[in-house]
Parts: sequence; C-alpha cells; structure tokens
Amino acid sequence: MTSSWSLFKALSWPRFKQMSLLIGIEALAVIVTSLWTAIKGNFTAATLFYNLCAWMALPLIVGFILLAVSNEKFFRAGTFWLLPISDWRRYTINLVVSLVNIVYVWLVQVILFCLTLWIGWNELMGGLTSASLFFSQFDTGSAVQFALGTLLVLVLVTILIWSTITLCHFVTNATKGFLPRFRQRFVNVIITVVVIYVAFRLANLLISMVSFLSSQLVNQGQIDSLWVGSLVMLAVILVEGVLNTLMLQKWVEPTLN
Repeated sequence: MTSSWSLFKALSWPRFKQMSLLIGIEALAVIVTSLWTAIKGNFTAATLFYNLCAWMALPLIVGFILLAVSNEKFFRAGTFWLLPISDWRRYTINLVVSLVNIVYVWLVQVILFCLTLWIGWNELMGGLTSASLFFSQFDTGSAVQFALGTLLVLVLVTILIWSTITLCHFVTNATKGFLPRFRQRFVNVIITVVVIYVAFRLANLLISMVSFLSSQLVNQGQIDSLWVGSLVMLAVILVEGVLNTLMLQKWVEPTLN
C-alpha cells in the first residue's frame, strides 16, 4: 500500500503542475482578450463567458494529449520500476493518476463556465423569457441524471482511448523482438491505420452518446441504453488492461534514468 501511494504521489505532482499551468494560461488568455475587448469599448457582462468558451479547448484538448504522452513515457522510465509493486497495479495507478488530473481540469472548467455564465446571465438571456421557459421544463432529477451520464461517458471514453494508445504502443514494441525491420514498418503502418480508425470511431461514439443524453433530457426520456454502451466500453477497457499488463511483463523494457 505504501509503495502504491508513493507511486501515486510521485506521478500526480508533475501532471498536476502541467494541468494547472494550462489552466493558468487559459485564465490569462481570457483576461487579456477581455481587457482588449474593454479597450475597444465592446465589453459586456457576457464577455468573460464568450472568451472562456473560446479558450476552453486549450486545457481540455492539450491537457488530454499531454496526459496521454505522460502515460506512455511512464512505461519507459526506469525510476518508478524500482518500487516493489505488481505490473497490473503499476499500470492501473498510471491510468488513475491521469484520470484524476483530467477530471481536475474538467471540474475547473465547469466552475469557470458556471461563474462566467452567472455573471453574464442577464446579458446572455437578452431579457427574453423563452430561454427561461426552455430551462424551466427540466426537473432537477433529469438534469442530475444527464450530468452523471455525461461524466460516466467522458470517463469511460477517456480511459478507453488511453488504454488503446497503450495497447498500440506495446504491440509496436513487441514486434521489434521477433520481426525483421521491414516487417516492423509494415506492422507499424497497419497499427497506425487501426489507431486512426479507432480514434474516429471513439469520437463518433462520444458524440453519439452525448447527443443521445441531450435528446433524452429534452424529451424527459429514460437513458437505460446508456448503461449497455457503458458496460461494453468497460469490458473493452478490462480486456485491453489484461493484454497491456501481459505485454508490460514480457516486452516492455524501462530505460534507466
């Protein structure tokens, strides 16, 4: 337990600093663009909201990519392999650390979104009652169900993408041990094509599931089929986890720092 917690803390701090830096850059960008808008005389109560929406992709997309890179670098770093823990626990802790950090980014974005929305609410609504009537038709239970469902989908899709990247990485490493160089390149090309295809499929899955949740929220429907899709993704994650752990034991060699 001590070794696992030590590994968790050692991995968390550098990634937490990376994500905090991205959030800081985003906040600075929002402030600078808002000040520029004020200098031009176009500042309104909704300016912060609009600028936040414009810059929100920076920490979300870049943070996701940086954490994916950190996941893969971990498996080649020799320092953390000195801790006496099993490979499956090492693999799981690495994923959990990245997941905690990306959830931290999501949480900050939600807080900033709600804050700027509250500041510019009257301006955004424009004094019209139609938007208020639209939101008033949703009860608290449906909104909570929608939020939890969206969070579940985001978490599962995120883990699935990272585990798939790791699987492709490990398969590429495994081919180096028993294939000639020419065949290695051929296999790597196939893996690249598969990764691109899987990436598009996962993106389509995420969009479809979020769209489904939105439609069910509007129509006050049930989201029972969401759990079926979530269980399928969870099963794939577990299968990939087993394969990744097996290859981690046999074909992944750390590089001593």
